[in-house]
Amino acid sequence: MKPGRLVRVAQKLAGLLGRGSGLAGGLAVAAWGEIRATRDVDFVTTQPRENVEEMLRSAGLTFETRVGDPLSGDLPWVVQGELEGVPFQILAPRGARPFSTVEISPPELAGAAIPVVSLADLIRLKLEAGGPKDLWDVARLVRRYPEVRPRSLELATLLQVESEFRRWLEREERSLPPRSPSI
Repeated sequence: MKPGRLVRVAQKLAGLLGRGSGLAGGLAVAAWGEIRATRDVDFVTTQPRENVEEMLRSAGLTFETRVGDPLSGDLPWVVQGELEGVPFQILAPRGARPFSTVEISPPELAGAAIPVVSLADLIRLKLEAGGPKDLWDVARLVRRYPEVRPRSLELATLLQVESEFRRWLEREERSLPPRSPSI
């Protein structure tokens, strides 16, 4: 999928969701300088699920909502849909934890900005998700921003994904020379 199309959909969703929402997932990783292929747009939000559903309904979008079991470590809820042929997910953070955002202006938007979760919060969200692609994303971000390594390892230990995360770090460290930050 073309990156410009994903970014335009992200901008539209950011406009619908408003304050208290930030781009997460693969596009957020790319916004922090680690480009990787992605086919969808992910947002995390502090908005109540009912508000998100109403905003999407008012915009004429169809979607599905999955309610999780937070007591078992699942996300409280995830709303999934499609906008202009691009799949999206909007989710509540685990434990209703707050997160911060930064405004990033992709060239495709000619100066318009999209709220993106902060680097620290993106790393936390990715480690909480704990999937292979998530851990690889964090390893790549740690390579780009070595100052976040100690906290990332600490979080990985707390979230019981340390051994798998260390394997991704080692793989990443062997693969390429260190990168310089672009943000």
